[in-house]
Amino acid sequence: MGLNTYISVRDLSVSYGGQRALNNISIDIPDGKITAVIGPSGCGKTTFLKALNRLIELHDGTRVTGQVLIDGEDIYDPAVEVTHLRKKVGILMQRPQVLPMSIYDNVAFGPRIHGTRKKRLLDQLVERHLVEAGLWSEVQDRLHAPASQLSIGQQQRLCLARALAVEPEVILGDEPTSALDPISAQRIEEHLFELGKSHTVVLVTHSLEQARRLADHVLFLYLGDLVEQGPAQDVFDRPKYLRTRCYLSGRYVECPNVDQELNLRGKLTTFDQLESTGHSLRVLGTGQVLKIIVDHYSGDNGVAKALEAKGHRILDVKRLNQSEWEILIQKEGGDAYEI
Repeated sequence: MGLNTYISVRDLSVSYGGQRALNNISIDIPDGKITAVIGPSGCGKTTFLKALNRLIELHDGTRVTGQVLIDGEDIYDPAVEVTHLRKKVGILMQRPQVLPMSIYDNVAFGPRIHGTRKKRLLDQLVERHLVEAGLWSEVQDRLHAPASQLSIGQQQRLCLARALAVEPEVILGDEPTSALDPISAQRIEEHLFELGKSHTVVLVTHSLEQARRLADHVLFLYLGDLVEQGPAQDVFDRPKYLRTRCYLSGRYVECPNVDQELNLRGKLTTFDQLESTGHSLRVLGTGQVLKIIVDHYSGDNGVAKALEAKGHRILDVKRLNQSEWEILIQKEGGDAYEI
């Protein structure tokens, strides 16, 4: 059964001062689920997250191409108002960023911007979302004290309450527990888990254990490429590609030696691709690697599925640009696919 999607990303690329950070990312993020974005430092995880609510525009020299559709609306359309977008998409940063005002005013800040002025309604909103963030019992007697007096863990839960106060449909989290002690981190995880039942949650994390505990869906980014994505159990227990397997096992991702290259640009039918690939594999020895370039690729690519069915291994699938893909195939014995 297919999953409903609330966020669809199409050919998203991001560059900082000419340096590419994301390479033609296309992905549908399931609605009402927790999606974990994993990968080593510097691979584009935070860039991807910030691109989902246009925080990326705060960096000078940034160039964004492609589309990010939230509820069918392209958020990079010039007609889209950022204030309207931020009401839909809340975010928790790595370190809590409380506003220089009281606990109460931190939570009431968003609703006031969006037109709520009646004190009774604001009081109800503040209490409800502090309860939802698990902070009400700790602060109910000092709501007008400066938010800066709270502990780091309490500040992060206050930031969660502030994000929830505008009733967003999407919650983004950029390593939201990395600066917290274990108990505070557990509390945030518990709240994110509950939010994932009713919201679309996208969580960047370096902790594979956290991703295993929370995620329904996983994206693996490496050097700006979307290497692999799918249901969490599939990605963690049955990863398809070499770069994913290496990362999950804590090994350095080494590019395999390529023994032969095959250019299939222009061969648009599966039959033509299979015929050419089969001829190339026949002359290779067991364990040797063939690199092919194709004009199009999908998860149901006929060449990859047919070769896997014959016992050959697909080591990697990498998108080179909007129209070309690179596939690495390792010959695993036996004859190549027979046409």
